[in-house]
Amino acid sequence: MPRPQPSLPGLVIGGTGSNSGKTTLTLALLCALHERGLVARAAKTGPDYIDAAFHAALTGQPAANLDTWMCREAAPSPTERPLRAGCGPSCGLPAGLKRVFARMSAPCSLPLAGDTTAATPDTLPHILPDILPDILVVEGAMGLFDGGHKGTGSTAHLAALLGLPLLLVLNAGGMGQSVAALAEGFLRHRPAWAGTRPLHFLGMVCTHVGSPRHADLLQQSLAPVSKISGVPLLGLMPRQGAPSLPARHLGLVEAREALPAVDRQALAHWAEDHCNLDLLLQRAGAATLRRASPDHTAASINDAEKLPELPQDATPASRFFPAANSATRRGKRPLRIGLAWDEAFSFCYADLPAVLGELKADVVTFSPLRDTAPPPGCAGLYFPGGYPELHAARIAANTQIRTALHNKAAQGMPMYGECGGYMYLMRSLLINGQQYAMSGLLPRSCALGQTKAALGYRAGLAHADWALASTTARPLWVRGHEFHYAQEQADPLPAQCSPLWQLHDSQGRFLRADGCRMGSVAGSWLHCYPEGSRRFWRLWLGLCSAYLSAQGT
Repeated sequence: MPRPQPSLPGLVIGGTGSNSGKTTLTLALLCALHERGLVARAAKTGPDYIDAAFHAALTGQPAANLDTWMCREAAPSPTERPLRAGCGPSCGLPAGLKRVFARMSAPCSLPLAGDTTAATPDTLPHILPDILPDILVVEGAMGLFDGGHKGTGSTAHLAALLGLPLLLVLNAGGMGQSVAALAEGFLRHRPAWAGTRPLHFLGMVCTHVGSPRHADLLQQSLAPVSKISGVPLLGLMPRQGAPSLPARHLGLVEAREALPAVDRQALAHWAEDHCNLDLLLQRAGAATLRRASPDHTAASINDAEKLPELPQDATPASRFFPAANSATRRGKRPLRIGLAWDEAFSFCYADLPAVLGELKADVVTFSPLRDTAPPPGCAGLYFPGGYPELHAARIAANTQIRTALHNKAAQGMPMYGECGGYMYLMRSLLINGQQYAMSGLLPRSCALGQTKAALGYRAGLAHADWALASTTARPLWVRGHEFHYAQEQADPLPAQCSPLWQLHDSQGRFLRADGCRMGSVAGSWLHCYPEGSRRFWRLWLGLCSAYLSAQGT
């Protein structure tokens, strides 16, 4: 049976394990593509906000999170059948994942950097609005075959589902001839979900190469593997010259902080000098150079105009997939939803505004750090995850917005917070023995720990007595993930409060009741995946609509 063809050229970058160099290689490839004038869309497998933010900043395009487990709205089970591999994005995928992939494949506008207020089409002839991306670049997570139950949801599983070829990243640090056994094992392995269907590998890249002598040894060792498998060795990436990306307790330091210190041109040259990008792009079915003009004629990289320089960090407009035009929504005025968005709150899936738009809502942003009140005309407020612990003093100092939020809560405005947003809704946050005031909308407190408090896929069953869940006849399930260092106080919820979710792991095992709600304000540690929680958002928007009606607006 022929391999399925994706709607757009692309590749999936999978590694032998965590710390194999996937992220560094992905960022270098995105920089090199931009230098060549190619328009890339990027994505991250699994629930990783920070890597996706790096992708968005380096492409100027929204970066999706692709996940085969979180995209479904159903009760989890250890007998849950894996998605059928090998059909490509046109079939065999759940509706949620199809919608995410469709957004990734949709036409986009090239970003403009700097002051463009006086720009015209005549002064910017190289800017092409609404063009198709040249290539999709998907960065995997963990090891190639690591994922959910029995390896479903892994990077390899996602590549097979989407019909995209794999670039295998081999961590060759401290390894010589043994790299051949490592490569052969990964290339020949067939997990149960794959059946007899072979995985399609684009090529191999070795990272953590220590010296030219080490590179020669690796090349000689992998030559027989390449000959037998037909999978070429495309790159030998030296440790020297690779950027060092700083990390903190939830992963990498955010793009807005780390990217100013990264030499993007040097990173692009690192990829060009040590990886055969022409062959890589050809095997991915993509152009190797930019299209010089709208008629798609090719040009030499030396002669082609470069794409505009990208900003150091992506703005909300470029981080999110756009929602549908409000004018097309059957004449109904969309609900206005306020999204907390600043240095403290930036962990939001790129698809959420698009999902809310499809559900007849518009998103506007505001800053709990700087603003004195939420945007006018809002029907509800959403506080995503982030790093409130890094900005606790500034949060505590902004008493004006706390007063405004309490006034809105007293009027019954729906407010919902996730993880860092949940922390903000609480009374206080304890850091190294010092207590900082949060918004105080929920009578709870938490403390920042030194180790992970929770990490993993989560499915949440809404409590039946929640007004949101009581509006639907069938149980309300959402899927997402949990990852935080903060620990909520151990005391039971006060009498006027109730939990939100009955949390379960990916195999359906009950973990605990989670979250707190009081009146119209609710928060939880659970990060909801937009396409795994559409019913929840639809019902929550119903509460927002009822609030507007009660206000007479």
